[in-house]
Amino acid sequence: MKYDFLVVGGGIGGTVLAGILGRRGEKVIVIEKSTAPLPWVRPEILWPATLEILFSLVPKEKLLEKGVLPVNGLQVKIGGTPKVRVTAETFRELQIQPWSANPNQTREELLTLDSFELKRGFEVRQILKDQDRIVGVKAGRVGWDEETEILADWTIGDDGGNSVVRKAAGIEMPSKLFPLNFLCFGFEWSAKLEPGTFQVWVNLSGQAQEILALLAVPNPNNQGAGAILVRPSIFENQYPLEENWMKFCSQDDLIREVTGNRKFPQDFVRVERWWGHAPRYGVKGAILIGDAAHPVSPVGGQGANMSVADAWAVADIVLNNPQNLLAEYERRRRPANQRSLRFTKVADRLLRSPQFLLNFGLKSFFNLTGNNPSWMKRVIRNVSTAFLEK
Repeated sequence: MKYDFLVVGGGIGGTVLAGILGRRGEKVIVIEKSTAPLPWVRPEILWPATLEILFSLVPKEKLLEKGVLPVNGLQVKIGGTPKVRVTAETFRELQIQPWSANPNQTREELLTLDSFELKRGFEVRQILKDQDRIVGVKAGRVGWDEETEILADWTIGDDGGNSVVRKAAGIEMPSKLFPLNFLCFGFEWSAKLEPGTFQVWVNLSGQAQEILALLAVPNPNNQGAGAILVRPSIFENQYPLEENWMKFCSQDDLIREVTGNRKFPQDFVRVERWWGHAPRYGVKGAILIGDAAHPVSPVGGQGANMSVADAWAVADIVLNNPQNLLAEYERRRRPANQRSLRFTKVADRLLRSPQFLLNFGLKSFFNLTGNNPSWMKRVIRNVSTAFLEK
């Protein structure tokens, strides 16, 4: 069959794009390899512009039930001592409401939209071309030999940092491995933790320095998502894992409320992140969005928000100026994505510096934001809008 748009990958950006275009009468199909949500969760922060788009596709009450939760505040502790505090009143003054999301649940809700066709459990095995134009894919059910050709006017690559669409388009993306790993896990939000408050424990004690921080984000239904930020060298044999994990946990009793009795690090899901920026966002017949075009680290909560903004831009151009789709998309989104990538670039550079410089930089940052509310407000404004077109 021939479609107007074929979306490879059922990520948040690809499904948002499919949902918008499908509602406007375009014939859209999404190919998603997974057959079920991931068996583990990770923290994700969504900003107001992103939630506005999601609520236009999925009823707000449905997302609030399982997928998203308004964040009431932020608390950063160093060595168990509070250093930075942001309250709900600060968010109200800024008119900025951050949201915590369960990435698995929000994507499942988007995948069930009835405005596009979904082939789930299918993988792309070949990108189809007609001379120099991409015209679709050859796909098959995972584990099956049978294949089918799916043709489309435009193929959208939302298939991650190792995008098969990008590779078939001949677009090479220089990338770097972010110098931290993320050990992710889900947990039950304890009554001892402030409800709706993003909790951060930063380790600058001089002990167990391979463990940099712990993030704990509230999710709906008294659930939470956590991530421990560690240096990859922690997995080398000579590192005393259990001893240093105990030292880190001893900074604050609440750390154990979050991590429970999990064994470190084997009871957590290890995630590595590459980051980079593709020199082009597409070729004839194909467009890249999200991580396929610009994978980032979780710094500043940019990734999912960038992807949804990409999707919104593509949909808007399709509905208003489709003759110049690729060029207009590049013009609108590249500057915004470059701004968002700066958070990852700065963090990457700082984390690769000597330990004493890293500690000095982090202490200075948290002292400045903790003692200067106006500076903290400026940081929140920047991270909540960097991915938007100016």
